[in-house]
Amino acid sequence: QDAIVRESDLKTYEALENNNELTLRVVASLWWERSQGLEQLDELKNLRTKYTTNLVKPTTVKIMQDGLVENYTAVLVDPYLMPGQIKGIPMVEPELLKKAVTAIDASGFQVHFHALGDGAVRQSLDAVEESIYENGRLGNRHHISHLQLIHPDDFERFVELDVVANFQPLWAYTGDYLTELAAPFVGPERLRWSYAIKTIQNTGAKIAFGSDWSVTSANPFHQMETAITRQSASTITALENKPVDPEQDIPLFIEESIDLETAIDAFTINAAFVNNIEEETGSLEVGKIADLVVLDQNLFQIEVRDISETKALLTLFEGRVVHGSLEEL
Repeated sequence: QDAIVRESDLKTYEALENNNELTLRVVASLWWERSQGLEQLDELKNLRTKYTTNLVKPTTVKIMQDGLVENYTAVLVDPYLMPGQIKGIPMVEPELLKKAVTAIDASGFQVHFHALGDGAVRQSLDAVEESIYENGRLGNRHHISHLQLIHPDDFERFVELDVVANFQPLWAYTGDYLTELAAPFVGPERLRWSYAIKTIQNTGAKIAFGSDWSVTSANPFHQMETAITRQSASTITALENKPVDPEQDIPLFIEESIDLETAIDAFTINAAFVNNIEEETGSLEVGKIADLVVLDQNLFQIEVRDISETKALLTLFEGRVVHGSLEEL
């Protein structure tokens, strides 16, 4: 799922597919311009109609609801621990967000929310709840991405509202970005719910993983290891590009650790669910498309700290080799 797509991007995908050079399926998240209102929905529908192909589906609308905790633009339920009672900046006014999500949902689009702060997460959930009240449950598989902080009162709402929790687990480690730039301004009680993957899983909600590339690495093996260990998966931190200090590399709330099978599911069948293609791909089953990778080691037979060293030897897309070589296996 490409998180920010405009028409120029769709034209690029179209050219690649026409030249038989596109080697992946793309769910395009059409960018919601927060400076505009509901009038932009007609153009998004037109883009969906014009550019939907076998491999490209512009069936999602991306709404960026807040910014970053580090610069106090992530929206919090309660103020940051600093002068001014600052709660962050909602990119879309909450009541307008409810109207927008309801209209987008009624038009058959999935909504892909960007929400890091617990306030933005709540606003996103509130908007989905409003859409269900107005439209019923249309099954559009809305998902909230990032989820750095979630208020405990909202944990159960993911499963209640059929919202997928889309985490980027590469961030779930104790780095300076968290301990120095976030912790002093959110306090220990809220910090405890940093990337609360296990807690959300325990509610029965569906967990999916993404990369947030190009902001961070798209390597799923680094992310799996971090999700399990809650520590940096590299000697160079992925987010801060500096050596890891072993004395500081303590797990980030190890009680939020998940197991390997959960991590693999989040990157495969659950990610396919988010993209509405789990009946075609996302798992190795008779009758599904031959989308698969051959790895250089069995993830279930190695030490967890070696998962990040995994390499893909071969990648098949619809049975066609797009990386590596069958002869060299």
